[in-house]
Amino acid sequence: MTDPLALGEKLLSLLEESQRSSTYKPALLLAVIDRVQDHLDEDLIPVRALAERVIELYWPQTLPYQTTGQVLRQNNAGGQAAIITQIARVRDQHGTTARSLSEGVRRDPSWPALVTRVEGILAEWPIPRLQRPYDPFLYEFDWTWEDAGRWSARRYRDSSRAIRLFPGGGDALTSLGPLLRPFITRWWTDKAAQLNPDVEAARSVIEFEEFLFGRDRVTLDRVAESLLDLQRGDCFYCHTRLAARREIDHFIPWSYSGDDGLDNLVAACHSCNNRKRASLPGPDHVAALLDRNTTWNGDLAAIATEKRWPRDRPRSLRIARTAYLRSPDERHVWIRTRTEDYYRPLGADRAQLEQLLTASQ
Repeated sequence: MTDPLALGEKLLSLLEESQRSSTYKPALLLAVIDRVQDHLDEDLIPVRALAERVIELYWPQTLPYQTTGQVLRQNNAGGQAAIITQIARVRDQHGTTARSLSEGVRRDPSWPALVTRVEGILAEWPIPRLQRPYDPFLYEFDWTWEDAGRWSARRYRDSSRAIRLFPGGGDALTSLGPLLRPFITRWWTDKAAQLNPDVEAARSVIEFEEFLFGRDRVTLDRVAESLLDLQRGDCFYCHTRLAARREIDHFIPWSYSGDDGLDNLVAACHSCNNRKRASLPGPDHVAALLDRNTTWNGDLAAIATEKRWPRDRPRSLRIARTAYLRSPDERHVWIRTRTEDYYRPLGADRAQLEQLLTASQ
């Protein structure tokens, strides 16, 4: 079985010691972590699924950076990283400047071809190299590559086209995900800054990281009023009337899974959003979210269509189950009432959480 601490140490050392020739490795690692959160009991991960998540991660980064008017370089080998080039081409075809990847792009005939091209790049480059110089410790794969002969697209197509996690790897990544994700995104930010020295000199690290991974306020405003209407104008957590300072919160924190789906977003007051931060909300809040997503399922679907916002209700539910039911009893959940807020160990609410999350479909 995989030891979580040993796994975490190896992954961090790999990033620290990497030559940082491109940002493919952190993108792949985040994609694997997110896939595990979504499909914890599956040790076989299709490379195509990883390719879709990598595209989602890179999508906002194919917009021109505000101080240069150019798409950021993500490769130091000369020219732009191939994945960025492929994604930017599809973005240009659709003429979109949205930071989020819309369902319209996913339904377009160009989408399968884009995913196939990114899948091939992942299979040829970062997947075989991520674990070096260690012996494989996180996953294995069954196609040949450069150090084992040479890359063959035909042999890859004849393979399983999937990576297989070693026993316990999924559980280890689930427990380490909230710790690994901030480190990986900061590593990615530092690497991108090195590849774009003009940006590094002009902007702070926080501002740069926000461009790479953040949801800007204008983007979130697309769904804010609609979500607020479903909540009858009140904060989702404390139920006070929301005024101008309403904010959009990821119910399951982004650090757990990167889930931007509509079923994972709520309108909250500044105080609750600030106090909750990266905590898991308590069982009463879980019950309220499940009830909202069931009661207003049709409305949420209409909002997603009208605002072109991603929505995958079953996926958001799977992520919530993993976040709560695979967390240790010692992890604290955040409780908010009309009069106070506090934290308590998740173990005290495990039975109630299991009942809520296993009964919901």
